[in-house]
Amino acid sequence: MPRIADDILLTHLEVALAGAPEPVLCGLNADDPRQQRNARVDLAQHLVERMRGFVIEGEGGMRGEGQACLFPGDFSPIG
Repeated sequence: MPRIADDILLTHLEVALAGAPEPVLCGLNADDPRQQRNARVDLAQHLVERMRGFVIEGEGGMRGEGQACLFPGDFSPIG
């Protein structure tokens, strides 16, 4: 498996986290450890759903093709 360029991975994860449901993000700071764990699981599931089925490659692995967009519409990476 080729190594994912750090800057590409960072961009995709940042956008995925920005689109995470607010209650999930708030749950990360809950006082109850069970709520924190549930929020971590929900966030991980959200990231998996957002990134499922995509091949993220940096330079040299694209064979002249454009990078598939992981996020629809207003969630597309900037730049």
